[in-house]
Amino acid sequence: MLDTKQRIASELERSFSEQGFAEQGVEALRAEADVSLRTLYKYFPSREAMIVGALEHRDRTYTEWLSGGPEDGVEHILYPLVRLGDWLAEVANTGCLFMNALAEYPDNEAISSIVLSHKARLADEFKHRLQKIAPNREVEHLAETLFLLHEGMTQAARLQGREKATDTAIRAARAALVAENFN
Repeated sequence: MLDTKQRIASELERSFSEQGFAEQGVEALRAEADVSLRTLYKYFPSREAMIVGALEHRDRTYTEWLSGGPEDGVEHILYPLVRLGDWLAEVANTGCLFMNALAEYPDNEAISSIVLSHKARLADEFKHRLQKIAPNREVEHLAETLFLLHEGMTQAARLQGREKATDTAIRAARAALVAENFN
């Protein structure tokens, strides 16, 4: 069972994802979380803290979402893109919550820090998956390519639709893997 802070963070994340960061005031966020204003401020004493808490919750949720998958081969490497396609279908297709937060608060150090940390972990996920399949190869460039496809897929899904963006990103990833002799 989620503790109070986690439950509030989950509701904040959902609210920011669905309505953006500027739409609702603190009272609306409090109502969404179904807690008193005092309880909301106890765990998240400012709007910035609410946004950071929501992003931290999203980071944990998405990291868990990407874990696992096939243990070997190209499918192991592509699994984060496949899971992103599932995320866009089942959870949210409103662009990247982290990039949306950064666009809304570009000069906020706490928000920038969590966004950069989250994106670095995503890039590392591709690097670790590549290294598992080819432990003695240089994979940095290819990991960056796959990360870029992940990020582009997130944004393109809003314009092209989830299916087309997912299919295109996975085809491009397969082509990049073949070009680097990952068959």
